[in-house]
Parts: sequence; C-alpha cells; structure tokens
Amino acid sequence: MATHRTKVPRPLARQLFVEVGHRCAIPTCRATPLEIAHIVPWHRVQRHDFQNMIVLCPNCHTRFDRGDIDRQAMFHYKELLRLPNPNRVAPDDPSPRAGLIRAYRMFQSETIRWQESIPLLVSAVCLSSFGFPTGNLGPVRIAASVARAATDKLGELGDEDVAEAANNVFDWYRCWASDVFDLLPSAFNATEDDYEDRREERFMLFADLHEEVCAALDLDPTELDFFEARRDDQELPKVSLGTRGFWEADE
Repeated sequence: MATHRTKVPRPLARQLFVEVGHRCAIPTCRATPLEIAHIVPWHRVQRHDFQNMIVLCPNCHTRFDRGDIDRQAMFHYKELLRLPNPNRVAPDDPSPRAGLIRAYRMFQSETIRWQESIPLLVSAVCLSSFGFPTGNLGPVRIAASVARAATDKLGELGDEDVAEAANNVFDWYRCWASDVFDLLPSAFNATEDDYEDRREERFMLFADLHEEVCAALDLDPTELDFFEARRDDQELPKVSLGTRGFWEADE
C-alpha cells in the first residue's frame, strides 16, 4: 500500500534553495528553473531530510531519475555544497552520508595498504640469512595502526552493524599479520588451495561490510561502488599470501 507523500516543509525548502544559491546544484549546470530531489528516493526513506535532498534543474533531475547520474555522484554533489561559499547554509553542519562514504573509502584504502605490507615482511623473513628481519616490522606496525584508526572512524560514523563488520575485516588482517610475526609455518607454507580459501574469506568479509555500509546509507549494494577506482584507473593489486608466487608478475 503506497504511503502518501507529504509536502516539503517551507522552511526546509527555503534552506535547500539557499544552500545552492537558487541554482542547480551541479556545478557545470547551475541552471534554472529548479526542483527538489531526494537522493535516496522518497518511497524508500519516507521522510524529508536536508542531508538527503538536493536542488536540481528539471533536466538534471530527469537525468538523475533515469540513472545518467548515479546516487554516489549525487552524494558527492551534495558534499560539494559544504565547501565555503557565500550561499552555504549551516557551515558547521556535517553531511552524515558523505562522511560515512569517505570513512568507508579511507578504511578500504588503509586496509589494502596494510595488506600490501604483510607479504613484504613475509618475503624479508624468507630471504633473510640473519634471523628475523626486525627492520621490516615498522611498516607493518604503522600500517596496522593506521588501519585501526580507520576502522574506529568508520565504526564511529556508521551504526553497530557497520562497526562489527569493519572490525571483522580488521581482525582477519590482524590474525594474518600475527601469524607472520609469530613465524607460524602456516603463514609461509600455504598451498594454492589455502590461498584461494583465504581470498574467499577476505572477499566475503569485505562484501558483508559493503552491505552494512549500504544499509546505513539507505542504498542498494549495487548503487555504491564496491571499491573506488584508483586515480590511475588500475584495478586493485592481487597480493599473494605467504611467499609462493610473490615475485611473479600478475598477467
């Protein structure tokens, strides 16, 4: 049964129009006349929320509705409106959705950085002829600390389910790094089947986190990129666990 859509309160509409300076919110457009759009559709959120609403011209509104402009991009346009300008409303008012997306991307970036540092330590251990290569511990410890901070920030901006899923990812990497630090054979002598099982475990943990972040954003998981492309538009590196195949170039 359809829920009756209420009218946007006049004070909220005024705030939204003032936020964009009575021009379309997309910087390369800035056209008039104007319409108020819900970034996450009304039928899903059933409420008028300043952080989920944006002012667009009819042309941009239509392009958004038919998918030419996706929801992730629209969140970015909303975030751009927070930059200092004479027309900005509530300059200290945070954008929760954009902030959560930024924290999510930071968590992914720092976790991958940690992921890249662990095999370097594995390789150093295997190649060392003088005992444990303590000089290689620092980068892994630093990467772990930064990943811990990113995990805490994501949990702070998300809900309990996001925090739990992020901690599950972090704990998976901590177990891997701890096995290397403790020189456990399993960290150095894994088979190809072991590698595949671990990649699958890692993927499922990231997939669970992605679903929880999207749920907190009122988004379908397909509406938010699983990973944000790097600036060079290359795919994220495939890092082998342990030493087998570590020096082989990816085809």
